[in-house]
Amino acid sequence: MNPHEPSRAYRLGELACDLVVAALLWWLFSSITAIVFFGLTRLRAVRRHHFLDWGRFTAGVIVGTHLKFLFGVALTRYASGGGVCGLEVLIGRHSLIVCAFATRDEWEAFERRNAERRAALKKGGDQ
Repeated sequence: MNPHEPSRAYRLGELACDLVVAALLWWLFSSITAIVFFGLTRLRAVRRHHFLDWGRFTAGVIVGTHLKFLFGVALTRYASGGGVCGLEVLIGRHSLIVCAFATRDEWEAFERRNAERRAALKKGGDQ
């Protein structure tokens, strides 16, 4: 265990406190206030990069040294014009990003190559 990482009990206690405050905000103000509070506290609790992939798209949190609040776009470095591939939001040290791995044409070619490769492997395994 990393000595700089908080213990599991500490993190569960932090989550419980955040849930109590979110419930109070929900009761006293509105559901939107509670959801925004809970989302931002969970975002600030992230200590490592996390990504989820859905086909040609990915979404994730990057922890860096930024101390800003900024909306922006992510640019792909492989496109000839450096086209836009997604949206990025910086909140403190955390960068939330949703972007595409490749353009639609490149992704269709990639999927076609994968299908051909799987078919060749299946055909080779059946013999």
